[in-house]
Amino acid sequence: MKVGFGWKLHGDGRAPQPGVVVRPDERLSWGRTVGLGAQHVVAMFGATFVAPVLMGLDPNLAVMVSGVATVFFLLVTGGRIPSYLGSSLSFVGVAAVIRTQGGDAATLTGALLVVGAVLAACGGVVQALGGKVIHA
Repeated sequence: MKVGFGWKLHGDGRAPQPGVVVRPDERLSWGRTVGLGAQHVVAMFGATFVAPVLMGLDPNLAVMVSGVATVFFLLVTGGRIPSYLGSSLSFVGVAAVIRTQGGDAATLTGALLVVGAVLAACGGVVQALGGKVIHA
């Protein structure tokens, strides 16, 4: 049975059986889906807001860019993979090093842009050549 955005109800909509995965085109009952979504928003907003604060960047810009990136991601995947793209705390250490060496917000933003471009290029390589590239 198709419901909503092309998602079909997983099993009876309750908790999945042990070892069973809810696929991207499936969902649980609306109550469980909304509950898990609310939990995700709380976790995501904390990271999206705290990461730029720790790095000395504008959290408002981070929230806006994460929204734009999420919309772009949903357009590229045709909405088949419901996901939110937010901030990562992976770069806080690098940001601290850049700051202690005299870097300002522009330097840090440029460094993050370069890292993003390199990660996008890596994704393009994996998309073109397949996952075997990772194991090579």
